[in-house]
Amino acid sequence: MLRLGLIGAGRWGKVYIRTIEEMAPRLRLIRVATSRPENSWKDLVASPDCDAVIIATPAPLHAEMVRACLEAGKPCIAEKPLCFDAATAQALKEQADKARLPVLVNYIHLYNPATRALKKAVVSAGKPIRAILTEGMDLGPFRADTGTLWDRCPHDVALCLDLMSGAGPVSDFSAAGAFPDAQGRPEMVTLRLGWQGGATAWIQTGRLSPQKKRTLSVITDSFLFHFDEQAAVKCRRIPFDYPGRTEAARSGPLPKEGEPLPAPEKPAPMEVMLSAFADQVEKQAPLEGLGLTVELTRVLEGCAKLLKI
Repeated sequence: MLRLGLIGAGRWGKVYIRTIEEMAPRLRLIRVATSRPENSWKDLVASPDCDAVIIATPAPLHAEMVRACLEAGKPCIAEKPLCFDAATAQALKEQADKARLPVLVNYIHLYNPATRALKKAVVSAGKPIRAILTEGMDLGPFRADTGTLWDRCPHDVALCLDLMSGAGPVSDFSAAGAFPDAQGRPEMVTLRLGWQGGATAWIQTGRLSPQKKRTLSVITDSFLFHFDEQAAVKCRRIPFDYPGRTEAARSGPLPKEGEPLPAPEKPAPMEVMLSAFADQVEKQAPLEGLGLTVELTRVLEGCAKLLKI
């Protein structure tokens, strides 16, 4: 049984509480720290009763709390973003590597069984990725501490980096935004990421849409793999001649139905993530490390400079 301490009992913290209860007896929530002085998070981190810590607080607190967990010898989960600059992310990675402690940043869509099924199908096809398109839209939630770039874009960038994990770092990127909030941060953001091999990712995300949306498309020379969180069929593989698409289009609209891909809807992504973390803590799986997070933070820090926020 893994004994967990939770810092933060807000909207997302309550999701952790429910999920941990459902995963008993493997997981057990021992302590919860809130903003009340009598529930000090530092006391929780130092407590010998907790084997590991979950950090579900406002984003500006994540790096300090992860650092404290590592100094106390505690594995931890942190909500995204881990921090707002690549230097801090790299320092935390080195601290975690030196301590040989798992630190998992919760990019929750990486743990969706459907996106995992899509990635498996892409890998099995054995063809280089030419393009990735993601879209993540909703109406809110609006947070005072983070704008869309650092609140919503980490989901999309994490999906792209995970798919392109063997392609090296992002070689170039651009960013555009619109509809600034009271702090001047754009509510709607478009990012373009490029890799040396020629692959490109196109990301559109925001929190001014009345329709919730989470889609991911991966294009190779022969197929378009598509995930749609809101669709009845979550994943499809569509035959698509990417190099010859202009010639093929002369015969009219291309078929879009494709072939459904097996994509289980359970367990829930949060349960998959917590199981993966427990495996790491119990040394049933190798340490995941923070390499993806360092690269993600580098890209978003650069995009923030381009957006002048």
